[in-house]
Amino acid sequence: MYDYRPIGIYSAKTMADEERKKKNFFEDSTIDDQQQKKKNINLIITLESDGKYQFDETFKMWEVRHIPSFANYESFVDLCKRSNFKNVAIVHHGNTFSDHTYAKSMKVVLDALAFKTLKNVFEKLPKKDLISLNDDYFEDFRKESEKYHQGGLELKDIKSYISLKLLLSNMLNGANFFSVACDEADDKGFLNELGSMTNKEIKIFANSNRSDIKQRAYEEITSTKEKIYFGSLLNNYLTPSGKFFNSDGWYIFNTKNNTLTTTKKDLWLLSNTSSEVYLLKERSQNLTQDQLDEIYSAQKYYAKNYKKFYIEKMHGTETSYNQMREKIKKKYPDIIK
Repeated sequence: MYDYRPIGIYSAKTMADEERKKKNFFEDSTIDDQQQKKKNINLIITLESDGKYQFDETFKMWEVRHIPSFANYESFVDLCKRSNFKNVAIVHHGNTFSDHTYAKSMKVVLDALAFKTLKNVFEKLPKKDLISLNDDYFEDFRKESEKYHQGGLELKDIKSYISLKLLLSNMLNGANFFSVACDEADDKGFLNELGSMTNKEIKIFANSNRSDIKQRAYEEITSTKEKIYFGSLLNNYLTPSGKFFNSDGWYIFNTKNNTLTTTKKDLWLLSNTSSEVYLLKERSQNLTQDQLDEIYSAQKYYAKNYKKFYIEKMHGTETSYNQMREKIKKKYPDIIK
């Protein structure tokens, strides 16, 4: 069975503790950051306080970080000191670069016009290494912005712009940047502004429909009505059934030649360990039963917690579990590799 249900709560405190442990580890390390060999990784950044939970339950080739706001510049410095990015997916709400539950005073909302203003100010300032900016730089940025924006730009917006620019600048040529959010492709200028933030040759993906970032599958034991929810937005059509109103689907902005492509397809992010990380898939407004079955099977194949449920609650065996997975792999070779 497949349904659209909210994911469980992943404690914000727990994630804060996790980030603190990572930070302490980095600070205690005696290895010079600049001498470390950077890893090339696939990265998912989730901004929501409950966003990381779904990915923890999914076998994947992506590294996942919960960063509640792009205004957390230091978090992006940590990431970019240690990694270059083969692919990046940002899981958020449209034009919102912070946890959407934040109070208005902390929320970061940036559209094409905001990015243009930020770019104009950035280009007026002395060029600095984006990975080692200090408070003086950000204050200079704010003061310069007063010439272009009444009252000056807010520090949270300035830091978010720099964090995003830093992230895009550390992507490898040929990489893909997926903005998994609602309706961002409706403003073509938004994609152009993102593309102008890097000199790397990358593709930037945005949806002209509503991305559902909290999709999960479930299975129920008929006799007891006991259910298990599993899966994530990986291995999934990112636009829910009935929500594919705009037949343009996902747009792709290619920074190599500054071209914009209308795919007329939905996006599917892959868990597998092949060189591919995404598929563009044909669909209509409502997903067919075959497509729903495809999602359900892929979610089940990659769910960490499904095996325990299958054996303990459904009285299966490890052998029959492996046989079930092998059947899925044979039936869907394009998504299970």
